[in-house]
Amino acid sequence: MQTLLQSKHHSPTHHRKPMPTDSLLTLKLPEGYAFADLKLRRYADDEIDLDMDLFKVVCTLNGMDFEKVLQNPGPVVTAVLTVWYKRHLADGGAPDALMEELRRQGPRLN
Repeated sequence: MQTLLQSKHHSPTHHRKPMPTDSLLTLKLPEGYAFADLKLRRYADDEIDLDMDLFKVVCTLNGMDFEKVLQNPGPVVTAVLTVWYKRHLADGGAPDALMEELRRQGPRLN
């Protein structure tokens, strides 16, 4: 499954330069897994825990060097959670209490 979030107002005659966030727009998600399979949970007041084996699968699917991602996982974890959760909700999935709390807090994921 590939998640694509695109603007509905994209003009084919208008050429735009790729933005740094374009990688988020085409994040590939693994087939046969649900958002709940990430086993997201709060670890401490400002930390979360998730299934790193599944996170590694997502990184590999998207051509990311997992060892390099682990040096500064925050931005990639945030991107994966955000895109996958949006897809989960769009597909009719139930809201996740922790994700809803994190969304209210803003970009603080570690």
